[in-house]
Amino acid sequence: MLGRGGFIAATILLSAFGILADVAPVRASSTVAGPYYDTKVLNAELVKASDALDQIAIDLPEEVSVRDVLLLALNVYYEARGEGVSGKAAVAHVTLNRLKDGRWPATLTGVIFQPGQFSWTRKPGKIEDPEALKASVMVAAKALMGTLRDRTGGALYFHAARLGDPDWTQGLTRVAQIGAHTFYAD
Repeated sequence: MLGRGGFIAATILLSAFGILADVAPVRASSTVAGPYYDTKVLNAELVKASDALDQIAIDLPEEVSVRDVLLLALNVYYEARGEGVSGKAAVAHVTLNRLKDGRWPATLTGVIFQPGQFSWTRKPGKIEDPEALKASVMVAAKALMGTLRDRTGGALYFHAARLGDPDWTQGLTRVAQIGAHTFYAD
């Protein structure tokens, strides 16, 4: 018999190949990968995130999809793994703010894998920091459950603060600097 982790891993793999329909997702799509991502690599990383979810043992309400938690956790991990909880939460909120904004795709998968938005989706690394992954999973779960305050002021964009003021930020309003990232709204 499969434990929770094995069940989740099997569900992810079946979902990734379009074999299993969504189960009460929070605006999740039926596929996990976009055209810019290696599905095998993504599935391996989702299994690692699933294992981290098992380790933190958080109870998700029915309306929050496990797959959404895992996808958001990977986005948080790759974009803010060196950040503290505040920095990770800020990245999670930008992702969720985009989900709520009609100018972005209507699914979490669509937001994360929209071409040119999150650099990790073009060339992912490997998960090498299990503690940062666990923290990312916890932040993702709490963000999707609505228990984290959005300290970004509704930001839709961010970049590493070390980049200064990239040209693409022209016309945007800087709303916060949290950890090593600068956040913007329009």
